[in-house]
Amino acid sequence: MFDSKMIINKLIIDKNKLNISASISCPFDVDVTSPKAKIVFECDGKVRRLPFLVTNYFRQKQSDSCIVVCTYTFFLDNLFYNFESDSDIKARIDFYYGENEVTGVPFTVSTNVLNENPQIRLDEQYIEYECFDGVTVFTNDDSDFENDKSKASNVYTASFDCENSNIIISKSKDTGRHRSFVQKSRIIVPAVRFIFFLIRILLSVVLTPYFILDGIFAALDFLPKRKTKEIDGLLRNMFVQIKINYSSFLKTSFKRSNFTTNIRKPLFALCRAYYKLLSRKEIKQNRVTFMSGRRDELGGNPLFVYDLIKDRDDIDFQFLLFSDPSGHNKIGNVIKFLKLYATSKVVIVDDYFRLLNLVDKRDGVKLFQLWHACGAFKTFGFTRLGKKGGPKQTDPNHRMYDYAIVSSQEIAKHYAEGFGLSDENVVATGIPRTDIFMDKAYADRVTNDFYGRYPQLSNKKIMLFAPTFRGNGQMSAFYPTSAFNPVEVYEELKGEYAILIKLHPFCQERFEIPEEYKDVIIDLSDDDELNDLLFVTDLLVTDYSSVVFEASLLNIPMLFYAFDLYDYISSRDFYYDFESFVPGKIVFSQHELVSSIEENDFSAEKVDGFKNKFFDHLDGKSSQRVADLILSNLGK
Repeated sequence: MFDSKMIINKLIIDKNKLNISASISCPFDVDVTSPKAKIVFECDGKVRRLPFLVTNYFRQKQSDSCIVVCTYTFFLDNLFYNFESDSDIKARIDFYYGENEVTGVPFTVSTNVLNENPQIRLDEQYIEYECFDGVTVFTNDDSDFENDKSKASNVYTASFDCENSNIIISKSKDTGRHRSFVQKSRIIVPAVRFIFFLIRILLSVVLTPYFILDGIFAALDFLPKRKTKEIDGLLRNMFVQIKINYSSFLKTSFKRSNFTTNIRKPLFALCRAYYKLLSRKEIKQNRVTFMSGRRDELGGNPLFVYDLIKDRDDIDFQFLLFSDPSGHNKIGNVIKFLKLYATSKVVIVDDYFRLLNLVDKRDGVKLFQLWHACGAFKTFGFTRLGKKGGPKQTDPNHRMYDYAIVSSQEIAKHYAEGFGLSDENVVATGIPRTDIFMDKAYADRVTNDFYGRYPQLSNKKIMLFAPTFRGNGQMSAFYPTSAFNPVEVYEELKGEYAILIKLHPFCQERFEIPEEYKDVIIDLSDDDELNDLLFVTDLLVTDYSSVVFEASLLNIPMLFYAFDLYDYISSRDFYYDFESFVPGKIVFSQHELVSSIEENDFSAEKVDGFKNKFFDHLDGKSSQRVADLILSNLGK
């Protein structure tokens, strides 16, 4: 059993905000670079996992142990999506250290906590009078807690069940009497603000002559000047005074926060009112709607499922598909979304679909997330809480799904955490689009088509170079092409391997390939489906891409060219410790990469165990299981 223990150094509840800090002690492992902790909340069968942010990690050489310090503030009112219960909430802390996993770390409680919470009484054996040596308890002043406008609706208190390693959180209703009418209003106040916003726009035009005259007279010293440095020249002085007058008014009237409040909120309120009106109609029990904001035509997992049920005459199929990033803001799409979301029995998405955040899903509608990625590798969604690019706790993103499909029970907890779902909403059916890897006829067809287009490669081994992107998203995505020289690699391997390049679709920059190499080094970044290329691949070279999961289904040897691994861990991180997780050898330079290929040193024996860990079903029937799940929800 992995030996770990924990001291709770800080626990303060302010109405609905739980501020907690803990120090976890365990044996030190030099290969572990990114320990993780999760806080798991349970209430009446609902389970919510959230990352417990690691703020310090260091080794204690004298005892060959280490300390992991975690600190964060959690909004207790926002743990569960559209769920109310008067029952107590149990919270435990799970710890992940390399390949070791501890469910419910046993803990003692610092006297600091007892001094802050005098109502708590504990047996002496569970009281800690000193923290671990060298531990600093950090606060998370930069967390989303500071910027979130959420209003508390409950008041919470805490106690400890140390014997079962649980924190017990009890709540009582906040009467709301301290909240003003402005805080509680959902219609009248936004409407009034919108009207006065329009008045300000009108005034900005009507008052223009006044601003000009005021600026002129101020420059002539007839009126007091606005605060500014001395300016030479009467005309320049007049211009600056007029500009100050006008800009002060405009900044006050039209700053971004005011624009959001005065324009977007009333429009959202209108959409919600329209949606409520539509929701008075009965749900069409046979209607299945496919929605996507990433493609104009049905594809990926939804297409595999649709192909199995499309010939059924008793199903009313509807579609809302667009690839334009601004499509979520187009009036036509918004109106169609509201109509379909209010009346469809089953709605299917395959990615983050922003319009779902606009309204609360009505009872009776079943929402399926057929996520486009496979496995759990890079962290996403609420797992990135408190990190750059991560969401706020009160964001509704993803939390409304009734079903999210995954490849195995092993990763279900990670998707539940990333999506902010309770465990029962994540179902290990397998991923529909992976069915092709168990379909020999499909494999033969794709392989024959490839070599029909590239006959010159028929006598060569194929290396597929398929890294993921760097950056924070589609607008900033890139791959540092200077890190990999395909011509040098081809020459150093003496032409044994042809090289196929498949960069992430977000990456705009391409490798420059000299004309004389274009028959053996081929950039297919803008062509061919990545999964189809795996059927002709003898060696996959990647870094942090989830293509490793699909590649494992074909038992393809892999090399992980991770030259910036530790920078990537600090900025993005993974669900598992990278160095013990990946099913292949890790190399940190192009020289190491070439040497490993020359020596056939791929650590390929890891692939089979990896595949069996991350796929519960290897029968080619994942699409059918998802289709059956969808059909079972129709007519209910």
